[in-house]
Amino acid sequence: MKQFRKLIAIIGLIAIMALSVPFISGCTGEAETITATTTKTVTSTSATTLTSTSTETINNTVTSTSISTKTETSISTVTQTQTVQLIAVTDDTGVTYTFEGPVDSIVSLAPSITEIVYFAGAGNLLVGRTDYCNYPEEVSEVDSIGGYYSPNSELIIELDPDVVLADSIHVSSGSVEYLKSQGMTVIVFDAKNIDGIFDNILLVGQITGNLDNAIEGVAGLRARMDAVVNTIAAANISDQDKPSILHLTWFDPLWTIGQGSFLNVVIEMAGGINIFSDVAISDFQADLEQAVLRNPDIITVLSDHGSESSFHSVVADDSPFAKTTAYLNGDIHLVDSDVVSRPGPRIIDALELYAKIFYPGLFN
Repeated sequence: MKQFRKLIAIIGLIAIMALSVPFISGCTGEAETITATTTKTVTSTSATTLTSTSTETINNTVTSTSISTKTETSISTVTQTQTVQLIAVTDDTGVTYTFEGPVDSIVSLAPSITEIVYFAGAGNLLVGRTDYCNYPEEVSEVDSIGGYYSPNSELIIELDPDVVLADSIHVSSGSVEYLKSQGMTVIVFDAKNIDGIFDNILLVGQITGNLDNAIEGVAGLRARMDAVVNTIAAANISDQDKPSILHLTWFDPLWTIGQGSFLNVVIEMAGGINIFSDVAISDFQADLEQAVLRNPDIITVLSDHGSESSFHSVVADDSPFAKTTAYLNGDIHLVDSDVVSRPGPRIIDALELYAKIFYPGLFN
């Protein structure tokens, strides 16, 4: 009987101990990490702790009690990447440049390029231009970096533009090579025809974030160009009836244009025939006697930035062209050199001007 009471006491004691064992549980936590780069990483961490208790009984006697704890951890990561839109363009020399977004500042080394920058809607980005950049009028408020043929490289470097826009003359003069050696990004324009000019406008639109504006502008220019071409085509003018043209860039000595000039393309599009289209180069010194013998129907003379000396020499009483059809018919015209000589957006003005000179009955 004493042993039975002892056994009952032991069982009671074990039961009290079992009831006093605590139950352990875990909790969940979250953490957000945003990197300083273009990648945003959000990391979520959760941990769960499980506790189990087991009791071993032999012959109605509790011999052992064990407690085991297991923690399960799960980590999930979500990465958000901000995409940088790279801008890649290829200039007229075949060199490709890549920009991590639109440029903020431009230096122009040519009047035609300056006109393109403004036409594309990026005139506010121009921090440097040449002494000869005179259109549009507001360009006068931009700092000058010197002449067209000899820009001041040190001033350009001080301005530290995102990009320098140059033309082919600056390649041959060494300015492009020097500026590149000083870490400058230099894009070269060398349009050979009107489509090349359009491409340069679109390029400026791309690198300045004004592509939509440039596309719209080019579409307007192309519509005007097509109007001229289609009107001439509709008139069904034969080559024999098309006027022959002598375009003088200077009189003494006589300088004119050949097949390689984009203005030769303009003359042909306007329905004329350049009397020196058989010469492959663009600008060259022509033989005066040969120019007279080719007997142009129309002569156009550059105003040379306001100077009319060449024009007066051609129309003078003792002009060497006195026996030509152009002279006899009074078909000698002074044309604005800024309009007809710059490979920029006003080249369509030049096309319309020549079309009116060649066919005054078709264009009024």
